Amino acid sequence: MPPFLVHGLPLQVNVGPTAQARIEGVPAVGQNSPVTDAQHLSVHLLSPVIGAEIFGLDLSVPLEPGVVAAVRHALNTHHVIFFRDQSVGADQQAAFARQFGEVTEAHPVLPSIEENREVLAIDGKAGRANWWHTDVTFLDTPAMGSILFMLEAPEVGGDTMWASLQDAYEGLAPAVRTMCDGLIGIHHDPWFAADVGARGGSEWNGTWHDKMVPALDPVVRTHPETGRNGLFVNGQFTQALLGLSKNESNSILDMLYRHCVQSEFTCRFRGRAGSVAFWDNRATLHYALEDYGDAPRFAHRVTLRGDRPFGPAVPARTEG
Repeated sequence: MPPFLVHGLPLQVNVGPTAQARIEGVPAVGQNSPVTDAQHLSVHLLSPVIGAEIFGLDLSVPLEPGVVAAVRHALNTHHVIFFRDQSVGADQQAAFARQFGEVTEAHPVLPSIEENREVLAIDGKAGRANWWHTDVTFLDTPAMGSILFMLEAPEVGGDTMWASLQDAYEGLAPAVRTMCDGLIGIHHDPWFAADVGARGGSEWNGTWHDKMVPALDPVVRTHPETGRNGLFVNGQFTQALLGLSKNESNSILDMLYRHCVQSEFTCRFRGRAGSVAFWDNRATLHYALEDYGDAPRFAHRVTLRGDRPFGPAVPARTEG
């Protein structure tokens, strides 16, 4: 991986044959400084294409700027990153997220926790997202990233899986990639739309919307930070392909859904109380496995504001 500069010094993430990486070249800050530095930061890969655990960070305190850059680099490289043995309150979780972008409302439809309007409770007793999806793609500006802090986890089961949509795109035959490059997906959630309509609107990214209408997004999305292309469809919210018949649309989408979740594009993480997962919604699908019976599974989630998706079929918008 190429180095980049922090404080004028090269920062290098070295990945060795043992699938462990170490952040080097970041000068240590003072011992009593109220920030976390990169002196002992290490990264362990979960798979060759997606997922990495990061050790040596305390997410309850501000991160040194070089560490923020290193964590963002790890997120862009591995698509989902994990931290264990953390202790963060709702405000601290939102503060951690804010170092990587603007924190949105907890959810465009579902209510936040009472203590913080930026935090969404994920409770396995209230509902389970046991299907492959990308968060809130039914909006024009879906979330850039999501950060989940596990408060209570089952002793057995309750893992979550992620799939790399960029590696899935690159794994398609060239002719299929070319076809996908020209397609536009229609993203919508009729249940959420009905709920929003019934209560007269909802707020997202600080803007009030009277109703929820379908979002049109390219099937192949270009990552705004890395420039890498990836598929941008999911079985929960992508309803159809623009301009195609129902038969054509369903056939192509079904093929892409099955292709994206092949094991070689995925990783699996067993969260425990104190675990944090931070994933890039611009490049992943995820699936919370429903294999834990009546055991409690409770977490807090915050999301980061995203941009309007662009790609080969939908060029990026320019200001002015």
